[in-house]
Amino acid sequence: MDRHSIENLLMPVIYGRHLARLFPVDKLFAGTGVVLSDLDAPDCRISVRQALQYIENTRALAKDPDWYLDWARTLSDHFHGPISVALMSAPTLGDGVDVFLRYFPSRIPYMHLQGRVENDGLRAELWPLIDLGASLPMLVETPLIVLMQYLQTVYDVEVSDMALEFAYPAPTWADRYRRYFHGPLKFDAPCNALSIPLNWRAKPNMGYLESTWAHALQQCEALLSSPRERSTLGELRNYLSTVFEQADRSRSLPTLVEVATHLHLAPRTLIRRLRHLGLTYQQIVDDFLRTRSAELLANDALKVKEVAAALGFNNPANFGKAFKRWHGLSPGEFRNRHFAPGSMDRRSTPRDKGPSTRDGDMPRGASMT
Repeated sequence: MDRHSIENLLMPVIYGRHLARLFPVDKLFAGTGVVLSDLDAPDCRISVRQALQYIENTRALAKDPDWYLDWARTLSDHFHGPISVALMSAPTLGDGVDVFLRYFPSRIPYMHLQGRVENDGLRAELWPLIDLGASLPMLVETPLIVLMQYLQTVYDVEVSDMALEFAYPAPTWADRYRRYFHGPLKFDAPCNALSIPLNWRAKPNMGYLESTWAHALQQCEALLSSPRERSTLGELRNYLSTVFEQADRSRSLPTLVEVATHLHLAPRTLIRRLRHLGLTYQQIVDDFLRTRSAELLANDALKVKEVAAALGFNNPANFGKAFKRWHGLSPGEFRNRHFAPGSMDRRSTPRDKGPSTRDGDMPRGASMT
């Protein structure tokens, strides 16, 4: 989907109803077309465009720029419809996280959520589908706080073991974050993510009720509004991650045809679904390589040329050119700034917003066949 299509997707007005307790209704919903009677309708749904407008309005109405951090913590479990019931009745912590990742995008259709296993950790990643502007921190951090609150409340896990990464520079109020986030915290990261120990997945839920769990899942499926295009995007990213978990460091990236075959789709169908999201296969590859390259450079046991080979580049020089375009720094400079012992530099690094890898920078197998 393009931006216009995503902005026209429908979502519940429940969060706007909750914000109406904090701000004057007329000012909160100015320019949205939402009226007070809409808030009284339990099944009222509004467009993403309307929701993003009232979120933007809160930035002018709020006294402090970090106001939403306290607000996010008040979004107790019953504010998320059948998703809340499924979360509270899930058999294990892992089942609960899976529910969150699969169904929560129906509450925030402008965001793609996916899970990924990395080393001994489970990552819940958030990928905005459109540019969210100055509201990005609020719209990324709120669902992560909801997930953290759920894990802490239901499973009594240690919050200091949850690590957060944000794909944007530290905001001016970053010094206040420690009141809300107690584990490792990183800005200018490759993506937005919450990481927890993988062994937490097996933690049992003492409130598990089989009948309630089964019924809640049926309701979640019935209300699922995640388009198939977004599901395909998640499957594609997961497949790329799986390919690169293999030990072979001289692999090539799978071609579009190979990915389509794995997803049981015709290549034209895959191209069409990505196009509906305003994306191309090469953009997804480029984004994956950008993210994965930063992750691999965090391992100081790997030489830069080994990282290049692991990502399918025949020539380390081509990798260096591509990396500098992605991050604004050479691989060595990036490693020294972000991962050298004692490094505290969290400043923003410029990132290229271009749609695809330039000719000459393309790794093996990434052709647009």
